[in-house]
Amino acid sequence: MTEEVSLDAVMSRRFELDDEITRIANQQKAALAPLVEELKLCETYIKGELTASGAQSWKSSTTGHHTYFTTKDSVTVKDMDGVIRFMLAAAPPADILPDHTLWPAILDHIATHGMWGLLNKAVNKTAAKELIEAQTPPPGVEYSAYKDLAWRRGKV
Repeated sequence: MTEEVSLDAVMSRRFELDDEITRIANQQKAALAPLVEELKLCETYIKGELTASGAQSWKSSTTGHHTYFTTKDSVTVKDMDGVIRFMLAAAPPADILPDHTLWPAILDHIATHGMWGLLNKAVNKTAAKELIEAQTPPPGVEYSAYKDLAWRRGKV
């Protein structure tokens, strides 16, 4: 005897599985919460100890575990129109248009018709950082940096 399969039955089963997966994921998240909290406390303690002693890294002589400060940074585009205008003003693409003064009108047209959605609103972090360090930050770009710890497990 073969069992008939219908779209209705399969769709219902799909939602049952989705509910079960969500329930189990929530249970796991709840079970992991105290461990995640303790992990954060360990990291906060270690950061505090290294900062208080002025150390940039620490390696255990018994376990070989190693931690060290590293700088992480990010670049966020707040005004893509301003960034593109900055790039075109720095190097107008005269070979594409006979009159490079038309670029502002083209950018206005793109902005007016909402066509920026075809582009990713991102800039290259390294290039933006170099411009900022050279005291020529592009308008509409926000840069931030912070120190964080990196971790290496020792070979026990």
